[in-house]
Amino acid sequence: MPLSISGASQLSTISLSLMFGPNVLRLRTVQEGSFMRQGGNDVAFMQQVDSAAGRIDITATRTSDPTSAAGAGLLAAVLFDAIGPGSVTLNVSGTAMTPGGAPIALTFSPVTVTAQ
Repeated sequence: MPLSISGASQLSTISLSLMFGPNVLRLRTVQEGSFMRQGGNDVAFMQQVDSAAGRIDITATRTSDPTSAAGAGLLAAVLFDAIGPGSVTLNVSGTAMTPGGAPIALTFSPVTVTAQ
């Protein structure tokens, strides 16, 4: 599942929480996307997983970067294995900030997947 962003401006830090149904999906891996690294900048990419609760927390911060990231691209890719039949809605929430620490408004779209 790609976690993408579009219409970004002055993005320095983004923290995301992805909720999934652990009775239907099992996390295989979380991979960093290329969006926050645009311009060749270093990024601190961290993830924390609570498989039992069905929660993945991801934070990406551009380090030592006064210019920030802008535009559209892939923040992260999350790979799941289906472990049981059913439908589950993947919900994402989070926050984002400019290099100066000002909040950036984010809008998320939930995705429903069905495993057979």
